[in-house]
Amino acid sequence: MAWLYEKSATWRKIVAVTRQSPLAMSIFGVSCFAVPYGMAKLAMWGTNPENDAAKERLLRERSSLSHQVLAKANRERLAVLLGELQRKEGGDERYAAALDGRSLGTHSLGTSTGARSIQPTLAASRQEAPSKDAP
Repeated sequence: MAWLYEKSATWRKIVAVTRQSPLAMSIFGVSCFAVPYGMAKLAMWGTNPENDAAKERLLRERSSLSHQVLAKANRERLAVLLGELQRKEGGDERYAAALDGRSLGTHSLGTSTGARSIQPTLAASRQEAPSKDAP
């Protein structure tokens, strides 16, 4: 900074003004953050002018019923999990189960508590198994 102070008259003026006035120092400090931030936002907007909100709205309009049901179920599960965290219920058990690779599900109606994966039936597994007499 000493080199800049020695070589630039503008910098010397800035230092002199900000040394005298706390308001000038505040304005200078804010401008040191606001100007680069504004330039970065402008550069991002210029290089990616697409409107993400419009894209999101279009995707929501075109979504199928299964996507809407899945999104609603996920929102409900998240609400249950966040409610449990606020009430401090079941957090330790859920954490311990997650470390073991298990899922306890959410503790309300219509969620994954007690859910099982689809298991093949005994009859289907007998049909798929080759017989011992086959060559």
